Amino acid sequence: MLYRSVSGFFSPLPLQVDEAQYLGWSREPDFGYYSKPPMIAWALGMNRAACELAGLSALPWIEGCARLTQAFALGLAGLFAALSSWALFHHKQAAFAAALLLITSPLFGFLSLFATTDAWLLMFWSIALWSFIRGIGPGLDSSLSTSAGARADQGHWAYWAVCGVAVGLGLLSKYSMGVFVVSAVIVLLTLRRLFSWGPWLAAAVAFTVFTPNLIWNAAQGFPTLSHHLEISQVQSLAPTQWSGLGAVRSLAEFLAAQLVLIGPFAVLSLLLWAPAYLRGQQTKDRAKLNLLWWFALPMLAIVLLQAGLSRAFANWAAPAYLALAILAGVLWTSSVAAAQRPSVGRRLLWLSAALGLVFSALMIHGLRYAYQENAALQIRAVEKLRGWKEAAIWIQSKARAHDAIVVAEDRRLLASLSGYLGLRAYALDEQNRRNHHYSWFYHFSDQQLGKDQRILVVLVGQADTQTLVNRLQAAGFRDIAAAEASDEPAIRVGDSGDKIQAFWAYR
Repeated sequence: MLYRSVSGFFSPLPLQVDEAQYLGWSREPDFGYYSKPPMIAWALGMNRAACELAGLSALPWIEGCARLTQAFALGLAGLFAALSSWALFHHKQAAFAAALLLITSPLFGFLSLFATTDAWLLMFWSIALWSFIRGIGPGLDSSLSTSAGARADQGHWAYWAVCGVAVGLGLLSKYSMGVFVVSAVIVLLTLRRLFSWGPWLAAAVAFTVFTPNLIWNAAQGFPTLSHHLEISQVQSLAPTQWSGLGAVRSLAEFLAAQLVLIGPFAVLSLLLWAPAYLRGQQTKDRAKLNLLWWFALPMLAIVLLQAGLSRAFANWAAPAYLALAILAGVLWTSSVAAAQRPSVGRRLLWLSAALGLVFSALMIHGLRYAYQENAALQIRAVEKLRGWKEAAIWIQSKARAHDAIVVAEDRRLLASLSGYLGLRAYALDEQNRRNHHYSWFYHFSDQQLGKDQRILVVLVGQADTQTLVNRLQAAGFRDIAAAEASDEPAIRVGDSGDKIQAFWAYR
């Protein structure tokens, strides 16, 4: 974890567009933002404050500071997965296996290196799972699960309160935390515990913690709902848009990616064990094993459905792998599967850990090499990062020198200006789509400017200068003059050869 965290300070990759956007948000703390709830912005704000105290707030350290705490959040997720395993089975080797499998997994390795919402979602999900298990207490004993005694709430109120806080904070991290509630309700129904007081205490606490974000969304016109409908591509569900071949391709890509997330050995071991488990050949600890399956399958089913209907990114099912890692740890280190030899399981565990660490090393050093030595190896995801930081610095210097405000239409550029420099630029959105954070909250047409306020309009693309001048004139700009982006060659950004084209203008 420590190595993953500090690696961000040594020749790091530039910030991805979402990372830059989150970092910009962190400069304006709030209870919500256009595309995400606020936890990621709060976390990056704390990172910036810590770096300022340590004297690392300068521009060269900004990527490392933004990504500083990702690995530690994931480390806590692995720790609480181990605590959940221990609370269920009291098996030291199984708990250790769950933590090792997660911490060394490609999933955690990737998420440790970039500032994403998933690290915080996984941390709070794991805390909620542990406290939920402790709250249920003896009710998980398979001999009690169908008796009246299981209805008596044996868990201490503090565990249910912690569960509620964790669920609420998880919802403030990513809305997919709501699937935890679905899984919890299923488990409580199977144990006949849904109407005991503990779960309702947790629900009340979670709702209280999450309420500020609901209020913020209502006050802002529910921008986050608009964004989530957009990324889910619900318009593709229309018969004229949906394609069976496309659905098969999307499902195949998603399933292939799942083999990588916690490693193929864990996934294949669980798949091979599942038929025997479903046939009921294993009865020991069945209620506890069922709990873990129920905290994995709903998330997987929902994202699989999404992949079949439109699209789904590989990381969307990440919370399911907390429970699956615990199941794999139990399978590999105990006699839970009658045909499983523990020695084989231990070998699979260490082999999975080794492969995960190799993956992390490739991610840390391979992507950095691809970025620095672009002539030797070109990876599209890396190439897309090129030029945005340099463009933002150039734009800021020009705007300051001429006391101009900045207007841009490209979200990537707006995010880079906000994230790297804290520069508020306004969004040019001629069609009034308002389909990202900056056009929703900083739409240029909403601004009241003085008649003599100079404007630096920055566009990204490959169109010729005269075409862009004509376009700006049609948008109501006047006295338009090109501003050279740099000496030859012009600043180019991304992987498609787009260049920065800037114009001085007045409104």
